[in-house]
Amino acid sequence: MKTMVYIFFSFFMFCAMNFAQSPIEIDTVSLRYVNGFTNQHEIVDEYRMTNHSNEEYITWVSLEPIKNKSNLLLMREFFLQAHGDFSYLHLMGDCILDELPVNTGYSFIKKIAPGETFSYFIVKTDPESNFYSERIVLMKGSEVEQYLRLQIEEKYFFKPSSIVLTGK
Repeated sequence: MKTMVYIFFSFFMFCAMNFAQSPIEIDTVSLRYVNGFTNQHEIVDEYRMTNHSNEEYITWVSLEPIKNKSNLLLMREFFLQAHGDFSYLHLMGDCILDELPVNTGYSFIKKIAPGETFSYFIVKTDPESNFYSERIVLMKGSEVEQYLRLQIEEKYFFKPSSIVLTGK
């Protein structure tokens, strides 16, 4: 009987841990300090995203606050809407992105594979500023590629495991 209770309890805990854990864990840490060179108070907010799922996620920074926008609208704005002369999809299709530096809001996308972690470090001086935190987009890679009707080549994804964004 004791063995049955132990097996049942172990199975229950295994199931509970798997269901309780969300596919993406977003951990936020804030560091405040005084810059001795400028005598200015500075804040570094880290948004650490850990992918606990078995599928890829994609993140980018939107030019506008995302508020309650649908995933469909967010994808359309980033990939299909022209910013200047070209949209992201046109830049990718014409291989122009191969020659351009990564540009947050325009050409920065990061794939977070299963088990990987990616961090946004946001450096700011105003504690009330939510400029970047209101613009970070995160969605399933399969949803993005299904919408675009293409698989995004690896060369277009940001490689490092973190990016530093300086705030407004």
